[in-house]
Amino acid sequence: MMLKKSAFYLFALLFIFAGQFLMNRNLVTGKPPPIEQNTLDDRSVMALFAQGPALLYFWAEWCGVCRAMQDNISAVARDYPSATVAVRSGNREQIATYLRKNQLQWSVVNDHDGAIGQRYGVRAVPALFFINPQGDIVFTSMGYTSEWGLRIRLWLASLL
Repeated sequence: MMLKKSAFYLFALLFIFAGQFLMNRNLVTGKPPPIEQNTLDDRSVMALFAQGPALLYFWAEWCGVCRAMQDNISAVARDYPSATVAVRSGNREQIATYLRKNQLQWSVVNDHDGAIGQRYGVRAVPALFFINPQGDIVFTSMGYTSEWGLRIRLWLASLL
């Protein structure tokens, strides 16, 4: 019985890791593709990366998982340089209204047609990119991530 239980947990763990690998395999690592567009508050995203470790977060206003992560992203963004990219979430005014309504103090780039996300290999949101002090993407993640998960990866990125 104990052997069956152990085999089940091992299989479940392998299934989870395989799923994460398949989800993350297209996400860019290394030098991030340039984001020419400034944030809604007129900041350069690429300049934020130079202050690493930094977080780049792709989200959408229509994404339920993204809404569940809002507090985690906000908490981390108070302590680390962070930029977010709103993927196919409307025009500038609609995104600004969403940020005000949800009391989000994020630096946001509007990726109205998904082109920025495509350059980063983002096929679904939420997607996260962890950038080290040298400006390289060293970790990526898709799906829900806890505040502690974000903080640990940013701490690890600071060491690389």
